[in-house]
Amino acid sequence: RPDNNQRHHHHQIIIQIIQIEMEDLKEKELESEPAPLLAIMGRFYPFDESGIPFACTTVVIKETTSQLNGEEDGGTGLNVWDGSLLLARYLEKRPAIVRNKTVLELGSGCGLIGVASGILGAKLVTMTDLQYTLPSMKENVERNKSSWQGEDSHCQIECKECDWFHPPPITELCDDSTDSPDVILVADCVWLAHLIAPLLQTLNKYTTNASTKVIITYQQRGRDAHKEFLEGIHDLFDVVVVDTEKDAGLIKPDVFHVFECSKKSST
Repeated sequence: RPDNNQRHHHHQIIIQIIQIEMEDLKEKELESEPAPLLAIMGRFYPFDESGIPFACTTVVIKETTSQLNGEEDGGTGLNVWDGSLLLARYLEKRPAIVRNKTVLELGSGCGLIGVASGILGAKLVTMTDLQYTLPSMKENVERNKSSWQGEDSHCQIECKECDWFHPPPITELCDDSTDSPDVILVADCVWLAHLIAPLLQTLNKYTTNASTKVIITYQQRGRDAHKEFLEGIHDLFDVVVVDTEKDAGLIKPDVFHVFECSKKSST
């Protein structure tokens, strides 16, 4: 079994590989060559469908192998991505973010973040995504029910459809008494340029309360989508760039981003 020094060395090698790949991608963009949709292959953070250790339990998230290229997001909601693994580990280190809170997740995919939030003590978790993801998402919620619904837990997890082009009223997603959730989570949803504006509009719609905290993680896969998202999120929110190594002891490559956001007060 590798010791901490070996694991750290392994992470540093992967970071160097990813950074080299990003430089190659930037050169191709400058040369106007078509870049692959997913520029970074493989995973930085460990993942195993048979189970991953999480908060004194084991989380089992099954992926779906078939790809639905006709979907707006290319069928990516059927897989677990590094941005989700990073956010799960970040919440594991800072569980107070979701404990006893109403949590809304956008782009939940396979359901890792929602299940993780339930395990960490969230009061109500509403996971959302396009319709095609819901069967797999619901199966993963049920598969981990013994972990997120313990004897002392009163957590409720729901899986609902939310299309960012036509987002439903918040009262259809969360409890009727909820004007705005306590926390909104978004993991690895920043990569397709045509989905950036709808995502930002949906975040703006659901963040009606200045006390709502928005946590966003993603892996940068291209320059244009990243730039558009940064400009848009700073227009709508006060944004704090999280230093995960300093704040939570989590190593990440520079192409991984973690933001904590709060709605700008209207003037």
